[in-house]
Amino acid sequence: MLTSLHIENIALIRRLDLEPEAGFCAFTGETGAGKSILIDSIGLLCGARGNAARELIRTGEDSALVEGMFLPPEEALEALRALDAEPDEDGALFLQRKLTSDGRSTAKINGRAVPLSRLREVAACLLTIHGQQDTQTLAGEEKQRRLLDAFAGDEDALEAYRVEYAACRELKKECEALERLERELAEKQELLVYQVGELKQAKLRRGEEAELLTEHALLANSEKVTENACLAYESLYAGERSAASLMKEAGQALGRLHRILPGDEELASLQTRLEDALAELVDISETLRPYASDREQDAGRLTAVENRLELLSALQRKYRTDENGLLEKLETVTRDLAALENSGADREALESALRAREKTLREKADALHAAREKAAGVLAARVKDALAELDMPGVLFEICVESGELTPEGGDVISFLVSANAGEEPRPIGKIASGGELSRIMLCLQTVLADAERIPTLLFDEIDTGISGKTNEKIGRMLSGLASGGKRQIFCVTHAAQLAARASRQYRISKHEQDGRTQTDVTLLDRGERICELARIMGGVNVTDTVRRAAEELLDAP
Repeated sequence: MLTSLHIENIALIRRLDLEPEAGFCAFTGETGAGKSILIDSIGLLCGARGNAARELIRTGEDSALVEGMFLPPEEALEALRALDAEPDEDGALFLQRKLTSDGRSTAKINGRAVPLSRLREVAACLLTIHGQQDTQTLAGEEKQRRLLDAFAGDEDALEAYRVEYAACRELKKECEALERLERELAEKQELLVYQVGELKQAKLRRGEEAELLTEHALLANSEKVTENACLAYESLYAGERSAASLMKEAGQALGRLHRILPGDEELASLQTRLEDALAELVDISETLRPYASDREQDAGRLTAVENRLELLSALQRKYRTDENGLLEKLETVTRDLAALENSGADREALESALRAREKTLREKADALHAAREKAAGVLAARVKDALAELDMPGVLFEICVESGELTPEGGDVISFLVSANAGEEPRPIGKIASGGELSRIMLCLQTVLADAERIPTLLFDEIDTGISGKTNEKIGRMLSGLASGGKRQIFCVTHAAQLAARASRQYRISKHEQDGRTQTDVTLLDRGERICELARIMGGVNVTDTVRRAAEELLDAP
């Protein structure tokens, strides 16, 4: 609920600080004292558009500011988290709205700048205003649906429907994706068939290109290969003074040395190392031998290798990839072609599963519709009873639950309909023109939906317009009952003494002149001050002792 309100430079308000508590708080005062300014200021804090900023800002000032500290109830925390508006460590949430004379507006939540739309969404979880021209609270179809569902207690049925709806949505996406794939593949089926044939005919093999390049180098340079291989073979092994023969001679010499110096371990080690080197040299020579062999020019094989390399190169240029890319391309087009051939069966299976899901979804939607229709009749009857209590028996209130297109919240279009005058057809609640009647209808709804509608702070602006004192007393008792328990905060701006007397606290809105400027103040009244204020409302200019006693009796009435 709202625990602190700070206003600066809004019209006649220079600076105002309020610390309202839980319960029913009445605001009274003479006409023109600034009651509407207080409502406008709270409306700005709740995200109302400040198009008339220059008119709202106090004359001579560059900016105006409204700040509010709220202590959200446990029930509102989930909705606030969804809006990324977590209370601080003390459980408080700070809202701020600033207007400047150039028409700009800034909004902050817990000191962080946010879009005005976010401020409006967060404020809607904390406070609602029912004013002469304010119909947004229950005018939206989505809001009316949530209220009806909460009253019906159909959360389980709604959740079951949502789960089924999400499953249907996923299946539809799969069907649509498969249809798109079919269309795309069908458009290039001829190309796919051609590409598969071309790439399969090429008989691609991973690593083949590197092997062909090596073979091509060997075939294209066979004379030089033989010449250099022979030279290396002769030098290492076959020549008269080859490295191998010289190493053998060196080994024999080391053997003779070792016989002369049999105890020299170093000589023995050198002889072993030389033998190992000779073995390695012989192995190298044997490996070179095939390269050194005379070979006939194989022109046919060279041509075949060159043709194969040209084919691979042409395919790589065509598909703009390398050897590995060609193999991957073959896998892809083969898979696409197979998908196209099997898509009919896949689509039939998906469509069959979707039809089954849609049938179940419709059944759950019908069950939800039945629960809503039943709850709508009960809720409408209770609101009618509450309206009759407020001496409005002629007001018609209906809740229309019509089947419509399936949405994530069901297949129903829900409308709260009202007719304030005999003979008039009920119309959507948001189109009712009379602000006073609308506020009283809102009050009845709030009373009946007290457990379902969990907004902690409600503000009613001049709900008493055009009604008798007896009805005002009934409204006062209803507001008092709505605020009982300490978990709800009710603000009511009123001109009716019978209504104000039922409040647990009363504030007087007044204006006075200071330093040549008029400014509005709000004062919390004690018992004596309340009696005087109630007497003023009842007696007008001449407040007699009789009127004062009547005011005291009114305040003390049970």
